[in-house]
Order: sequence, then structure tokens, then C-alpha cells
Amino acid sequence: MSSRPPTGAPRPVTRPPDPGGPPILVVDDLADGAALSRAMLEAGGYEVVDEAEGDAVLRLVRGAVVRCVVTEIHIPCAEGRCVVTALEGDRHRLPRLRVLVHTRHRSAHDLARALDAGSDGVLHTPAEARVLLREVRRLDAVGDGPAARRTEGDRS
Repeated sequence: MSSRPPTGAPRPVTRPPDPGGPPILVVDDLADGAALSRAMLEAGGYEVVDEAEGDAVLRLVRGAVVRCVVTEIHIPCAEGRCVVTALEGDRHRLPRLRVLVHTRHRSAHDLARALDAGSDGVLHTPAEARVLLREVRRLDAVGDGPAARRTEGDRS
């Protein structure tokens, strides 16, 4: 039996990466982590920039230079809080901005902290390429509306 949809049946719509769109910003204080995320995203067709310093991240995002931030949750900035929390205050000005947190911590407290801080999703590191790309594409497809927040374990 074939798993193909019948002729004329609607096909699932997936939005490919927009190579002409703003880049994805990878934020990690570990160079190896940043390099791995960059390689996975570039292999998926995205333009990527990376940064490890929190204040530089805020300048890039607030200058509307990026469309999505993939960040470790524990990146500090001069505003005295993590980058994710600082960005939450900018969502009214930048409704298209998406924030995907990756963390080495797996406790329920850390996952709740990431979502409470304003992230649109949470991944455990190291994430597989297919998982990272699926989440970035999901967030990219949301448009200007609020992103449905979820963690890596959610599959809906």
C-alpha cells in the first residue's frame, strides 16, 4: 500500500527557509556550541551570525538585524538580566522576533525559567540537526502573530 496522498489531496505546506530574509543569530558562550549550531542551520539553508556577548546581541536584535535568536539561556547582559528576559521587553516593537533557547540543563525549573523569560521554545543541547531545524522553521512560519510556546518534548 502506498503512503502517497491520493491525487488532488492537499499536501502539507512547509515553508522553506527564506535565503533573502534576515539571518538567524546564534548566541552561545561556548565556541564549540556556536559552531555546531551555525553548521546545522547553514546546512538547512539559513544565513547565520553568531555572538557570545550579551550587549552585542541586544544591539543586533534591537537594530532589527535578525529574525530569530537561538541562545543559551545563561547569557548575561549589562541590563542585569539574561538576554532572553531583556528581549521580552522588546516584543511589542519587534513582533516578528522569535527566541529559541537551548540549554544543557534539563530540570523542570530550567525549562519553566526559559519559557517564563520569554522564549518561544526550548531545546536541550546538544540538539540534533533535524530538531533544531524543525523548531526554527516552526517559529519562522508563525508570521507576525504570537508564537505558540513549547518545549522540545512537545510534538504537536
